[in-house]
Amino acid sequence: MGMQHFFASLKPVEWISILLSFTVTLLFCWWICFGTKGRSTSILAGTIYLTRHRWAGELYATQIESWEETDTFYENARFVDLFFYLDSLPNRFCAKALVSPLQLHFLRRGLPIVVKKGKWKLMAVMHIGDGENAG
Repeated sequence: MGMQHFFASLKPVEWISILLSFTVTLLFCWWICFGTKGRSTSILAGTIYLTRHRWAGELYATQIESWEETDTFYENARFVDLFFYLDSLPNRFCAKALVSPLQLHFLRRGLPIVVKKGKWKLMAVMHIGDGENAG
């Protein structure tokens, strides 16, 4: 029994199941390779941070409420999420900052920061600290 005879003897339901399984496999492989690439919000926020000097916005002096390390790195530094309040607004905001591993232990609640807030959701930390141990 050759391959031609095998394919000729397949019923329509068998053909559909073979084609469907092949299609699903190809779609899954495509999604793994291309579908998830560059869609991370952490990567987008990191890009916003790295281009913070190019876009317009207002500077706000505030203090860190809390902070959280991320799994995103740039060169030898790590991006961290800094949480803070702006002026009298009740919302707690979050912006990325790039901190070297040697400076992570300086982050604490109440540490002064300067935040740049632009259009839409553009927000980035411009400066951390009050001069000494500034990141």
